[in-house]
Amino acid sequence: MKRPVSSKIKEVSGFDTGRTPPATVAEAVYRKLRSDIVWGALPPGSRLRSDHLRVTYGVGVSPLREALSRLAAERFVISIGQRGFRVAPIDEATVRDVTETRIIIEREALRYSILNGGLKWETSVVGAFHALSRCPLPSAAGEGAEAWAEYHRAFHMQLLAASRSAWQQDIASQLFDQSERFRVLLLQRPVGLGATRDIATEHKEIVDAVLARDVDGAISALERHYWSTAEHVTSVLRYQNEEENDRQRSA
Repeated sequence: MKRPVSSKIKEVSGFDTGRTPPATVAEAVYRKLRSDIVWGALPPGSRLRSDHLRVTYGVGVSPLREALSRLAAERFVISIGQRGFRVAPIDEATVRDVTETRIIIEREALRYSILNGGLKWETSVVGAFHALSRCPLPSAAGEGAEAWAEYHRAFHMQLLAASRSAWQQDIASQLFDQSERFRVLLLQRPVGLGATRDIATEHKEIVDAVLARDVDGAISALERHYWSTAEHVTSVLRYQNEEENDRQRSA
């Protein structure tokens, strides 16, 4: 049986991402569907046919329905009435909305974490950052990309772990997963489109400000980090739209 990526991470780095194995069939298929949506195996806007999904994921009707309902509640999929579900589309308005909402939630959670967090929290932030820095940035979907995503999630969630607000952390977690959907678009970006980024440096700027207990500096670094991603994703969406318009004009 294939071990979860989080188990391999803990074995190699000693850092626990906090992810536990699925307890039910519905939980397992939910995680697999969500991963496939995030990494583009199920592309934005694609139809999710029940018969095909049951065969592909080896699951019955009830667990599949439960998983899809949960994904719909989290806005990874959308219901199309009596015709089933589709993967939620990604457009510029969605990218901006998710980014703005994420910043609203996380800047307060980060503020409270810096004000309330002690040495143990600082150590966990440093450990999460170190683990992320040792994992290569993915250039394509696959197990390596999933491993990096687990490290990335652990890092950003650890930044907020001392906020003492379960609601802030839960909402931030949902918005993080929505933002990870954008990453597959970045992997599809043509060479030369947009400026290159040093994501490791962006993460380090956040950590340095956190350790210095510089609330305003940490929040500013976090906002720059998120808006940089949003701007790159938007450039890819515009490029794809132009490509599609060109194909339609030449058809």
